[in-house]
Amino acid sequence: MKTYRVAVVGIGYIGVEHVKAISENPRTTLRVMVGTDASRERLEALKAEYAAEYISTDYRAVLQDEKVDVVYLCTPNRLHADQAVAALETGKHVFCEKPMATKLEDCRRMVAAVDRTGHQLMVGHGARFQPLQQAIKALYQEGKLGQACFCEADYVHSLQPFLAGATHQWWRHAEEGQFAVIGGGCHPLDLMRWIVGELEEVSAYGTRKVLQQVEWQDTVIAMLKFSHGAVGKCLVSVGVPRPYAMNFSLYGTEGTVENNKLFLKAFGQVEAFSEMPHSLLTEVHACVEELEHFVQCLDQGQLPLIDVREGAKTVAACLAIAESLASGQAVKVITDF
Repeated sequence: MKTYRVAVVGIGYIGVEHVKAISENPRTTLRVMVGTDASRERLEALKAEYAAEYISTDYRAVLQDEKVDVVYLCTPNRLHADQAVAALETGKHVFCEKPMATKLEDCRRMVAAVDRTGHQLMVGHGARFQPLQQAIKALYQEGKLGQACFCEADYVHSLQPFLAGATHQWWRHAEEGQFAVIGGGCHPLDLMRWIVGELEEVSAYGTRKVLQQVEWQDTVIAMLKFSHGAVGKCLVSVGVPRPYAMNFSLYGTEGTVENNKLFLKAFGQVEAFSEMPHSLLTEVHACVEELEHFVQCLDQGQLPLIDVREGAKTVAACLAIAESLASGQAVKVITDF
């Protein structure tokens, strides 16, 4: 079977997590790691530790390297579109960390590049690979929860330590396309889209009480309307001093799931939830599972679970919330990509 040679572009926290997964997978070879001039010493250390064939501080080296099969983009979000389109057009498949982009027009350019080149693009929404979320989706798809009435999910913790990191300064600035929802809230929004269905309309409020060093609201609440009529809520707070949590609840006509607690109408008149045999979602990245899935898709010529259009629709949901925050009005969510 084919071994895929991989370039990892960006060696911040998540980039290194992907490097680890790639170096341990028997189907992938770490061809090159790309960083900045300021990160050359770190690149050298990582090259020695993970046996990369070479390192570079110039992305053009990846584009010109005919031995690279797959490019992993772990760079600042605003760079994803240009880098992905260039990689696709030079014959590479692309794994793009979430969010896929920060503008709708960039999403459309990425979709067009995939369609034009026939190469694959997968987006790193790793929560879809968590066993608990897969079990909830199966329950809903099989009709055991009935029709969705209400869905809520959140993404809450403190980003203070993360924002203090030297490689994460771009997170602070709105002109980089950053704000709490696209940076963190894309996780629960993507899960809700995947499990319950497409969003039709959002209405949001926000405030900044903790992260005074950033230019965006650190706490956002969004009311959601799904295309099939269910309603929902998404809370994002990335300043609150508390441990990480990402909760997910789905209330249906035949049953309810609250994280790993399950109640079905079929249980009868019982007074407590049952516990599902899955642990709660923690801040553990699914880099190994994402890589295994992407390799399988490349082998079989199948679309990945989070392909370019799925990535675009989650970005569109985030941007609709941003528009609602700015306008104070309800905003329709674009789903046509």
